[in-house]
Amino acid sequence: MKHYSFLLLLALLCCNKPKNNDETAASNSGEPTKAINDTIPLTRDKVENSPIASYSEKVKDELNDWRLAVDIYETKETFKFLMKIEYMVQEAEDTLTIPNFGIMPKVEIRKGPQKESCIVGFLDKQGEFKEYKLIALKDKQLKISTLKYYARARYKVSK
Repeated sequence: MKHYSFLLLLALLCCNKPKNNDETAASNSGEPTKAINDTIPLTRDKVENSPIASYSEKVKDELNDWRLAVDIYETKETFKFLMKIEYMVQEAEDTLTIPNFGIMPKVEIRKGPQKESCIVGFLDKQGEFKEYKLIALKDKQLKISTLKYYARARYKVSK
């Protein structure tokens, strides 16, 4: 019986959810207004062709001049980026989605904790680096791991 009460409560809460960020609300004048903090356009007018962030580290190899290299590129979507990764003869691509904190996203790549590794992240509103993905080698194989997950929530304040 307790499980049914919980499911009923959960269903009522889900049905009574606030409007989505993409929806508009009507003001007193009848004009639609944008929701607060949605000042950053979801698409870019101009996509930069060159990488917006790069990292390169020499791989220890006596015969070849190999590197672990990561380049991050803008996409048409403001909060999505393309990561191109190269290690020796291996190449990989991955996506990076930054949460919309009401500021233009700033992606950075920093040295990782191990040799031949780096951390891809972004700066929050306070300019603090937020770790997101770890790019590292395991048994001479390229590994991409998500370190932390981020999301933005909006709470409706009752008056």
